[in-house]
Amino acid sequence: MIEFGIFAFVTSITPGPNNSMLMASGIRFGRKRSLPHFFGIWLGFNFLFFLGGNLLSYVPEIIFQYLQYAGYIVILYIAYRVAITKTTIKEGSVEDKPFTFLQAALFQWVNPKGVVMAVSGLTAFQLPHLQANLIYLLVGGPCVITWLFLGESLQNFLIGNQKLERIVYVILALSMVASLFIA
Repeated sequence: MIEFGIFAFVTSITPGPNNSMLMASGIRFGRKRSLPHFFGIWLGFNFLFFLGGNLLSYVPEIIFQYLQYAGYIVILYIAYRVAITKTTIKEGSVEDKPFTFLQAALFQWVNPKGVVMAVSGLTAFQLPHLQANLIYLLVGGPCVITWLFLGESLQNFLIGNQKLERIVYVILALSMVASLFIA
């Protein structure tokens, strides 16, 4: 059980699409407006993990391949959008809205890192999947929200420094693309 807790911590705290997007959201929108995005990631991944524990043996391998390809496309698109994020916000525009709870929760189903975390966590450890799900629920939330807090703390530092803000957004986008090679 301790080994799985370490696995859950490492996979939740390391950079990936969820953490990069949440940090970018924290920079751009702050903590309060990004909380639905956070809860969508946290609870959406745990729902994926729970459902995966019940259905994993029934899903054909080809479905996982299609999910992986769809995830690559979605992540590349989101990385592109993060990289070109405007450094100034125009109130009332479509661009001034962070991910909703539902968008973030649905993203878990095409997120290659999340799917790999769920599949490897369920198959590599001899732990009942409900117990493993509880561990992810307890460990994953604090790890993921750390990225939101980090983004929010960078928000004030980056105000007025558009070049540095652009660099941060590009680094976040590149970390999302790099996560594709790990998954």
